[in-house]
Amino acid sequence: MKLIYIIFFSLFVYPAFIFAQNESLDKLIKNIIKREVNFKETPGISIGIIDPDSTYTYSFGETRKGNDQTPDANTIYEIGSVTKVFTTALLTIIEHKNVLSYGDTIGQYFSELKQPVTLLQLANHSSGFPKLPHNFGSKEQDANQPYINYTQEDLLSFLEKYVLTKPSGEKYTYSHTAYALLTEIIEEAGGATFDELLQNYLFNHLKMNDTRIILNDEQQSRLAQGNSQGGEVPAWEYRSFEGALGLKSTVNDLLKFLSMHLGDHHKILDETLRKNFERHHESNFRSDTYSGLGWHVQSPRRRVPDVYIHVGATHGCYAFVALAPHSHTAVVVLSNSKKSVSNIGQMIFDTINFNWRRK
Repeated sequence: MKLIYIIFFSLFVYPAFIFAQNESLDKLIKNIIKREVNFKETPGISIGIIDPDSTYTYSFGETRKGNDQTPDANTIYEIGSVTKVFTTALLTIIEHKNVLSYGDTIGQYFSELKQPVTLLQLANHSSGFPKLPHNFGSKEQDANQPYINYTQEDLLSFLEKYVLTKPSGEKYTYSHTAYALLTEIIEEAGGATFDELLQNYLFNHLKMNDTRIILNDEQQSRLAQGNSQGGEVPAWEYRSFEGALGLKSTVNDLLKFLSMHLGDHHKILDETLRKNFERHHESNFRSDTYSGLGWHVQSPRRRVPDVYIHVGATHGCYAFVALAPHSHTAVVVLSNSKKSVSNIGQMIFDTINFNWRRK
């Protein structure tokens, strides 16, 4: 398939990103795509890059295999576990507004839960709760929709009986379960749905109008068709776990969020959310990686400041986001395939941070 290559020369209404062309960067991106992407497996891919000079977006392939429609920076993708950085952003904002506290225990919101686990421990993956509840499989009736039948009642029923195998707050264990419970607690404290709270406290301020759990009809028309090895798969639907995996977004919206974290706009919001970048526990998958709040904090080289990364996957999409405030750089990679694009995101991110040469 011939690669379709697009750079968007435009201005966002808000914030004022300036899109430009950089021939060296263009060549780098095209070479990475040619080398790393099999369009039979990954029909479409969208990329966003912020560096100190400009913002760049690129798109390749198709929004749906065979439709000849190239994605763009407003194409909507599932972002899977990248949702967690927004869940903790919301948590930190409403904690700052005294709606709840990091030190609150889960039993303060659901009295049947007796474990001495705090909201902070849910957020930094040290709760001791498993990745998925042990009763999850019994509710899974459709392999293409694993979360659609799992309710708040199912989650609380599991957690009420769950006995921690190690003390909470001591060790990193990545947990969708913890974020599912955190979602329910945020809704309980905030008095609204998770989607509504995200819009009211975060997305409306950043003009992130296409980042949602539930899409309207117009947004649905811009949703990239997800793909797995067995062919096309539907976007996941949820009755819980929204705060663990449930958001859909675009390159443009994610660039607005990352640009805020680079200090380009909404500086008060940026200052509030900086605590989400603090190190908490060493991860169990890379020696140079720690849990933050939502984010994974990496120390890539000696004497180089930390960088912040998260990836996400569903059955049909993959997402990579990374930022380095010290160098004013960020990368977004979204695809409509289950196949990982982390290597692509990491190559771009490493290049613009460690061996980039501008002409």
